[in-house]
Amino acid sequence: MLYKIPKKMKALKQIGPLPEEFLSNPNEIKKCLELIEVDVPKPGPGQVLVKVNRGSMNPNDLYHIRGVYSSTLNYPYPRGVGFEGAGVVVASGGGIIGRLRLGKRVSLYNKNGMFAEYVLADALKLIVLPDDVHFQDAASSVANPITGVGMAKWAKASGSKYFFITAAAGAVARMTMRVAHSYGLKSIAIVRREEQIQLCKEEGASYVLNQSDPNFEENLTALCKEVNCTYGFDCIGGEMPLTLIRALPQGSTLCMYGYFNTGPMSFQPQKLFNGWKIAFFETEYYVNSLSLLSRFLLSREVINNVNGMFRPKVHKQFKLENAFEAYAYYSNHMTDGKIQIVVGEEN
Repeated sequence: MLYKIPKKMKALKQIGPLPEEFLSNPNEIKKCLELIEVDVPKPGPGQVLVKVNRGSMNPNDLYHIRGVYSSTLNYPYPRGVGFEGAGVVVASGGGIIGRLRLGKRVSLYNKNGMFAEYVLADALKLIVLPDDVHFQDAASSVANPITGVGMAKWAKASGSKYFFITAAAGAVARMTMRVAHSYGLKSIAIVRREEQIQLCKEEGASYVLNQSDPNFEENLTALCKEVNCTYGFDCIGGEMPLTLIRALPQGSTLCMYGYFNTGPMSFQPQKLFNGWKIAFFETEYYVNSLSLLSRFLLSREVINNVNGMFRPKVHKQFKLENAFEAYAYYSNHMTDGKIQIVVGEEN
């Protein structure tokens, strides 16, 4: 099938970092993001061109526009924004896989910018969508589900029947708990606010602790000892890793899967010298560490559950030209559901 591809397209580009205090101000966001007209890129060997239908926002989108996201720290400005989305493959730069992907509806993760009318992608890293999966669901079927599967597999491989996870009301944590429960694991959800407790109970958490409780560390320590929890996830950073690793039994592992606090993290050397371990989970590096067969099986596990366990709750949608408002809104509603940037029409 031949597609009529224009020479120009609209793309959202970042021209400089945004100070954290301006995240909820769309007028300030407009000073660092621009919707501009650029040439439609041409795919090279092993690449395809995807006509974007929509993209989804994740916490790393906010880190990226602030200029503090570890995976894109050295990306020069102006640079693309948006990482996750879905669309249709409309051109191939050559190769068997690229030609086989032509005309396919796909979901993808793309560090070169997803909030644009067309994007380049590695033909081998696309997830081909079944006919019964809509773009609205597919656009959120990469980052959180793959992260949830990967983290759940790490927790299961640790041998611990229980694991804890901070920011448990967030989308990534809830996805991880869902997958882990399907693997037979039990979770200890750690939340930041009292009103998030019921949400985590509905996700099947065996225990829910509020980190704002003055006895939080004492309670977590006692609980980890009681259920022999030797694995935990944290995405808060700052002083929290020190608190968490003190609560874990000797020989346990604390895995960092993010950093709400972008400053230095606190650890206790005496713990690390005596059997406790620190690990770091980052989705792209996890996927790149897998064999082609393992990547295929991972994509099948995700896509086969998009209409079930991995189905996203889409909270609000914005047109591409209103992306400034989308960023501001998302910064204040991160646990309410998915925020999506709509570029094309659903089909």
